[in-house]
Amino acid sequence: MEHFRAKVYQRGSRRFWVLAVVLAALLGTAAFWGTNKQALGLFHDDGIYTVVAKSLYQGEGYRIISLPGAPSQTKYPFFYSYLLSWVWWLNPNFPQNIVAFKALNVIALIAIFFLSLVFYQRQCGVFGIGAIVFSLLVCANPVIFTFTDYVISDLLFVLLALAALTIAVSNQQRPARMVTVLLLGTITGLACLTRLAAAPLVLSGSLYCYSQRRWRGLVGFVGIIALFIAPWFLWTAHVPQPAPDSLFAYYAKYDFTGAGMSEFGASLRPHWPVISGNARYLVDSLEMLYLTPLLPGLNLFVFGLTLIGMIKSLNREELFHWSFFLASMALLLIWPFHPGRYMAPLVPLLILFLFRGMRMVEIWITSSRWKSGSKNFVAKLPWCPVTLILIVIGVWLSGFVLVRNDQSMRGLYGNRVSYGWAGFEESFAWIRTHVPPDALLATAYDPMYYLFTGRRAIRPALHRPATYFYPCGRAKPNVGSADEIRPQLDQLKAKYLILDPLEGYAERSATSRLFDELLLAYGDQAKNVFTSSDGKHKIYELSTD
Repeated sequence: MEHFRAKVYQRGSRRFWVLAVVLAALLGTAAFWGTNKQALGLFHDDGIYTVVAKSLYQGEGYRIISLPGAPSQTKYPFFYSYLLSWVWWLNPNFPQNIVAFKALNVIALIAIFFLSLVFYQRQCGVFGIGAIVFSLLVCANPVIFTFTDYVISDLLFVLLALAALTIAVSNQQRPARMVTVLLLGTITGLACLTRLAAAPLVLSGSLYCYSQRRWRGLVGFVGIIALFIAPWFLWTAHVPQPAPDSLFAYYAKYDFTGAGMSEFGASLRPHWPVISGNARYLVDSLEMLYLTPLLPGLNLFVFGLTLIGMIKSLNREELFHWSFFLASMALLLIWPFHPGRYMAPLVPLLILFLFRGMRMVEIWITSSRWKSGSKNFVAKLPWCPVTLILIVIGVWLSGFVLVRNDQSMRGLYGNRVSYGWAGFEESFAWIRTHVPPDALLATAYDPMYYLFTGRRAIRPALHRPATYFYPCGRAKPNVGSADEIRPQLDQLKAKYLILDPLEGYAERSATSRLFDELLLAYGDQAKNVFTSSDGKHKIYELSTD
């Protein structure tokens, strides 16, 4: 493997770039082949992004047109949905254009692969086999690769964060030019319009630009970002917000009801159940990143080498990288939601720390006074974890791409769920045939039902994510009660209540109980009018007479 700090960057050979292009093509082909080209909306966020993109394409503005009243989308910034709107423009035929929607994330994955090569070269000084292995680990791991099958903004955000990290690699010989500062501001601004979780990029970029160009750099960086995000915040500030106990609150803003966040915000005392829970979830996510549970004991070596690499990195001038890493970790620890999904932008840095740790151990062995003919062989042993990780990821990747089963579907990180897509299609077909176009549906998969049936829908549950995960191992999800939900459904004149499998959702059991309570509350006014052939999907017609 290459040494990590070279003063002169070396260009890759023709053979290197041919290999890189071939591997990128194979990675992209595997990702595209592995996508479910029929399903969209099971993640829920993917349905929201697609619905809003359709609204933009149709000229109806930045609205969630699947909901009654088509309220403005004020929760998620618009950049990713804007890109999706161009897919609608190229192919407005749904569900045939699902392939194009998911291809957008495959393109983002390929871009991450090539940008990872450049990031590694900026860190190490050269292109080579180390850069190839690094990029494969960044792109093929479960935390990153799984998002190619969902129409969500995560891969775009990872791409933008990695671009910022690459731009901000410190130059020890001269300060960054103003054009670099402005480019970094542009990338960070786009990241902010992709995910509000880009706040650590703003902080790290501000520190970096001040260190490089003092106040001129800081003002330039912040000014560019302001041009991007000020209109967004001004617009959302003037849009009326629903009450916290409204069914529309989930779509309009983040709600942490039930986790004591109001107390946390008022007193600023450490919110221990969230912090301790997220710390545990982050360890689980690191194990998922490298799939270490499949090889017992490997996590000790991987985590140990990563820690050594982090200590080594403290000696390097990497203000942007460290401030981004620490700010992101702080945000992940205090944010009252499972941090696994939001760890994705840190993957390149985590793998970089692992590589540096392995390199340091190799240097210690080769520089020791131990004299033996096998010394060079032993010095390469620290790189064994990477070899094992590549093998395990390869096995996981082959299963992710090749395993097909009509009776089950692939969930997040490749986990299989116990239901197939056919039951949903049966439900869609029945609704298109028997339900009036203006009828309102109540379903956990509301944007998906709108996309496949054209009927507006709403989620008949309150979204309280802070109750889903804390205390760790003892969480009691709270999605509201029938007494809270039914009056709102009656006011909205919901005509159908749809029960579908919810496997994979942390609030699955609570939502299922709520739906059962709603059926009991409606009594004879809820009539079962459809049951799928597998018995897992049921539609009830609601009467208010």
